[in-house]
Amino acid sequence: MKKLQISKIEIKNFRAIKHSTIHLDKETILVGKNNIGKSSILDAFSKFNNNLDISDINIDLLIHIMNLKNNPEQLSNDDCICLRITYDWDELESEYWSLLSEISDSGETVIELTYAIPVDNYPRLKKCEQVSDLLELFVRNVKIGSVQDFLNNTASYLPASAHLNKLLPLPVYNLESVRPGELLLYPIMAFRYVVDGKNSNTDATAKQFSTKISDMIGEDIEVQKLFKSMQTDVDNTVAPKMDTFQEELKSFAYPKDPDNPLKAILTIDEWMNNPSIRIAQTFEKLEGFELPLKSQGLGYQNIYNIIARISALFAQMDALKLHNPVYFAIEEPEAFTHPQLQHIFVQQIREFVAKQAESLGIPFQLVLISHSPEIAVSAFEMGFQIVIGRKSSKNTRFINWNKVGNGKSRDKLKKLILNYNAELLFADKIIAYEGDAERLTITAMIRKCAPKLLSEKIAFIPVGTSFPILAPAISDLDYQKILLITDIDFKMNALTGEPQKLEEITTTNSNLKYLNKHPEETKVTDINLTNKFRNKETKIYATASLVPEDTRIDHDDNFMVTTQGYNSNYKFWPRTLESAIVSASTQNFNLYSAAGFLKSDASKNIQNNPSLLNLVDKYLLKKRKADFALDGLDLIASPQFTVPEYISSGLEWLVKNEK
Repeated sequence: MKKLQISKIEIKNFRAIKHSTIHLDKETILVGKNNIGKSSILDAFSKFNNNLDISDINIDLLIHIMNLKNNPEQLSNDDCICLRITYDWDELESEYWSLLSEISDSGETVIELTYAIPVDNYPRLKKCEQVSDLLELFVRNVKIGSVQDFLNNTASYLPASAHLNKLLPLPVYNLESVRPGELLLYPIMAFRYVVDGKNSNTDATAKQFSTKISDMIGEDIEVQKLFKSMQTDVDNTVAPKMDTFQEELKSFAYPKDPDNPLKAILTIDEWMNNPSIRIAQTFEKLEGFELPLKSQGLGYQNIYNIIARISALFAQMDALKLHNPVYFAIEEPEAFTHPQLQHIFVQQIREFVAKQAESLGIPFQLVLISHSPEIAVSAFEMGFQIVIGRKSSKNTRFINWNKVGNGKSRDKLKKLILNYNAELLFADKIIAYEGDAERLTITAMIRKCAPKLLSEKIAFIPVGTSFPILAPAISDLDYQKILLITDIDFKMNALTGEPQKLEEITTTNSNLKYLNKHPEETKVTDINLTNKFRNKETKIYATASLVPEDTRIDHDDNFMVTTQGYNSNYKFWPRTLESAIVSASTQNFNLYSAAGFLKSDASKNIQNNPSLLNLVDKYLLKKRKADFALDGLDLIASPQFTVPEYISSGLEWLVKNEK
């Protein structure tokens, strides 16, 4: 099977992209928040083909160069703007032999384009006063070779003036100007047609489909006979009824020519060359009635517009006998679109494109660019290659899902994304919690003590006591901050609610291993809390750096684990969320008692033997834990309510902006 596929793109110092390597498959979905540089990947092809603007150069690189302008010899080979593309090819046709890296039926070819300041321009660099002056100092170099050539530093240089239409996928503007051997980038941003309103979108969609209709019927002999017959019938039946109109035209004709007058002609004959259609919903029992596309809602219009444009491109390529590889890039197909329709789109678009491309013998590659959690979930379900765009400070990095964490942590996180919260791929911060009661109450407590968090992009995930398993994958996704709220879970005497062994207090909750300075050296079954208990620490927490390995140097701690501390008011260690909430203050205890949430002897126990409150079902709650959390939301909103210190301190840390 013929193939010319981009398998990898590496970008350095282009706009917000400091350095990222993006692996592509035949179908890839790139997800990320707005304004992080997803579209910059597509722009890079044409920008590197032509000339860069100063705004295309990464700001950090510009600052670095200006700082070294008086000592340019300190600039390194990495102080450049670079685009490197790896093509994976099979059965390459002669038109594309410019991409051959070796004589073989299949292989890989690397194209590298670099803009750098050569040594010859260092004297001019020293004289630069404005940042904009730097642009004219950069010189483009283009190299081509096999993967091994680049490893051996034996890749070939191309002339600086070389045309790159056969080396880069460049945007399609006019198919009639395309030549064999050129690579086509076909970006689709169909939602932009919606800007002018529903009617314009309807017309645009119908116009795209018209191209395909023309190709389908234009050469059909039977169709031509039918339209010739229709034209005769129209001329004989309809034209005579237009006599009054024809006379009006004659009165405006100049010069008047009675033998060859100006005449209005019905354009039935032209329909074959330029068919006009409409997209509408019809009803079997309502003959003559239809609902036009504009009645379907903007989401349906957007989807139909996308498939219309794809169909139109294939129809035009078929008419022009073009078989050039096409790289489709569909940006934000979710615009105006209901979640269920987003799933349908992802499930169907792959087959829709493949069927038409394969019937015409056109190699293709499909990339969807999206900021929709629904699209992300469908991508996982359909086995697309997933690339995640994330922004840290002012720079963007792209993360390949199949490189995230390790197999075990990646699989576990994927389950959370599919079954619980795809916002994980878009969030800046994470709140990881142990159980359902925490999730039910935590938003209410955020409103209470850290309301600014409600305006931030935060994902909530249930982790039980297995956060360490997820940690490698979460680390690679490079979140600004991660808060883990967990229970202290010390080994408890089932009769008293106190620690089982007062001389050595331990827990099997693996989340708490982060309390140790070296969590990787701590056995899950031997997490010692003895010193914490001896010191009667009122809040127990630890912070650490949980970021990708390549960014760990000089990185601020972005991870906190927090758990229950010593209750100095009632003189005991709450072991669960429920006992910690009820005992957080006298006001809290009174609120829950007055609302009928507590057992009848809870008041006596909290004064005489408060540790019994850790035996939640037996001595504390009348309700089940989930009901306690859900029914107690109004109590949390009360002015008298006190958020437990271990939770409030964690939320306050999460909302705090680092310098």
